[in-house]
Amino acid sequence: MSGYPGFRIAARSRGIGFGVASLACALLSPAFAAPAATDYARYAGAAPMETVLAGYRALFTCSAHFHAGRALDDIERVELVDTQAFELPPPQIDARRRFVRAAGPGGETAVAAYRDSMGCTLLPPDWSEADLASLPYVAYPPVPNRSAQNFPDGDRVRLRTPASLRPLLRDAFDGATYGDGSVTTAVLIAHRGKLIAERYAPGFGPRSGYRTWSTAKSITATLIGIAVGDGLLEVDAPAPIPEWRHPHDPRAAIRLVDLLQMSSGLESSGSNTNALYFGGAAILPAITTTRLEAPPGTRWQYANNDTLLLLRALEHVLDDRLAYLRFPYDRLLHKLGMFDTRMETDHAGRFMGSSQVYTTARDLMRFGLFYAAKGVWRDERILPEGWTDFVAQAAPARPRKAGERGYGAQFWLLDTMPGVPAGTYTSAGNKGQYVTVVPGADLVIVRTGVDPNGKRWAHDRLVAAVAAAL
Repeated sequence: MSGYPGFRIAARSRGIGFGVASLACALLSPAFAAPAATDYARYAGAAPMETVLAGYRALFTCSAHFHAGRALDDIERVELVDTQAFELPPPQIDARRRFVRAAGPGGETAVAAYRDSMGCTLLPPDWSEADLASLPYVAYPPVPNRSAQNFPDGDRVRLRTPASLRPLLRDAFDGATYGDGSVTTAVLIAHRGKLIAERYAPGFGPRSGYRTWSTAKSITATLIGIAVGDGLLEVDAPAPIPEWRHPHDPRAAIRLVDLLQMSSGLESSGSNTNALYFGGAAILPAITTTRLEAPPGTRWQYANNDTLLLLRALEHVLDDRLAYLRFPYDRLLHKLGMFDTRMETDHAGRFMGSSQVYTTARDLMRFGLFYAAKGVWRDERILPEGWTDFVAQAAPARPRKAGERGYGAQFWLLDTMPGVPAGTYTSAGNKGQYVTVVPGADLVIVRTGVDPNGKRWAHDRLVAAVAAAL
């Protein structure tokens, strides 16, 4: 059993995929354009280094420039620092058509296109700029002016930072105390629901965005929790993946909880999904074609595909392309005031919710405060009762072990680390993206960074220090 206390409602069967009728409706909707070509299919992780480099540079430049308003020279210094050794030409920004073209070492190019409500999407190698109009798009009204409202509802902040925290904030940015060579861009601390500390690196601020990397997994788990509360999905039932409904397909036994706890048993190259993230490949053919290697629920293995399969299950039970694309914003992000957050998609309009979310440190703090409030926001219960406890329970296939981070349901467990208070759990993303909840202390800590490859941030030590200081 998953340990999740309730909501044993079977997922509603609505047929396989999108059907002819619903697909026709989607294509006729003003939110969609007719597809220019078939999905560009590649096995997850199977992408040449040259292609990955070009795609990485195009996508990161696109998000940082068009969404965060950053200049190219700054982007090359920060986001693209790990690619400097290849001495590639600067990415080309088309400001009018809002796309970026970047070259790889072999002369190949990659194009990433921006849409204001969708963020950036990497085009497949066999698409041209003429296919930009084929990318999915959902229109939203302008973001309300919240400058006069107090955080987290708005943007106004009046900090009363305790003196005990000031040395910790200084140390978090020194590039040595919590990780030699680390580069912190933001640290925010909230206590008892109030923001009490906020500091940014030079060149960054409250509206500066960055990629969440795998902190996106915790956002995806939240969307799944909302769908469970709606009765669309059931934690202990087989995951409704239509591609696994062939007779005698052993993958049909994989439960939703197995995917949530990284225990699907599916073959995986681990965290390597370069073909999807930076190669322009479509998500669906990559994640639904891997074979079963171990009985579901018996082997823990960190795998981006398990997270992406959760979103495939959500897409299937919603059975409506527009409803699927609106779901994260209508049901979670905009409710929390996370208006600076974009869940980016592949070219077929499927969320890359294992990594490709672009957001700000303040939006991440809103997310953390929401979890600290047990899934309730402004007197509205958004997550079903018990979900925030469920994600912080240790996955059975990864027993708790002192001195090592544990794993729950798309969240990491930190309370097995020295000095970290009991019950502490956190999101965690590459290059140091963390949203950490310390329930017993009513404490939320957000750290974002651009740690260079090979540099590690000791987040557990910062959490222990902050908890002790308060």
